[in-house]
Amino acid sequence: MNDNSLKIKKMASWTLAVFATLFAVVMTVLWTPLYTSGTPALIAIGKAFAEGMLIILIAIVVSVGIYLGYSIYINRMK
Repeated sequence: MNDNSLKIKKMASWTLAVFATLFAVVMTVLWTPLYTSGTPALIAIGKAFAEGMLIILIAIVVSVGIYLGYSIYINRMK
């Protein structure tokens, strides 16, 4: 495997890790007040996911954009 493939794979794992962390933080911040106010856990998860959908979609688009941009940059740089 060449050096560029390793760089792209490393960037993919970092991008996925950052997205997963952001997803967990958003869901926790939105879920906690709902659950502590007496809403059942599964209903609170559904409401938190619905409320955070825009943030999650933006994070997905940014993550994919960063990954694709980096892979194009690395493949053109020789």
